[in-house]
Amino acid sequence: FTVATFLPQPFWLFLILAPNTKITDAVMRPWWPLLSVCLVHVFIVIVSLGQPGGTAPMAEFMDVFDPNGAPQRAMVGMMQYPNFVSEEWSHVLAWDLFVGRYIWLDGRARGVFTPHSTLLCNLIGPPGLFLHFATCLLSGKGLPPTGPPATEDA
Repeated sequence: FTVATFLPQPFWLFLILAPNTKITDAVMRPWWPLLSVCLVHVFIVIVSLGQPGGTAPMAEFMDVFDPNGAPQRAMVGMMQYPNFVSEEWSHVLAWDLFVGRYIWLDGRARGVFTPHSTLLCNLIGPPGLFLHFATCLLSGKGLPPTGPPATEDA
């Protein structure tokens, strides 16, 4: 849990405090920061599966997706399992870093200011992406492109 919590934080410091530096580009443009955080998540899942009672029972997990039941209560019930909490937390942090990196890459490519958006993404996730889109619109850059990124051959 501790590794899952603190491993991504140095990467966030680059994105938030030094977004336009060569070192941030060298560290955050490659996939390895994201893959290292994902590996921690995979490790937690594998270790949890091998422990008796290590994960939330599948029946409880399925209750989260039962629209006729009490999905929120089912999720709260699964939080009693420490390995489930660790798995979910590492899951959230990996996706937040993925989105923060996307915000940063888009900002670099299109000249959009991003530190406030990446900070918010680190703190509470999706609102950081919303803030980035709002910043893009307010700065006159428009929304990020929806198609595949341009290749150097194009």
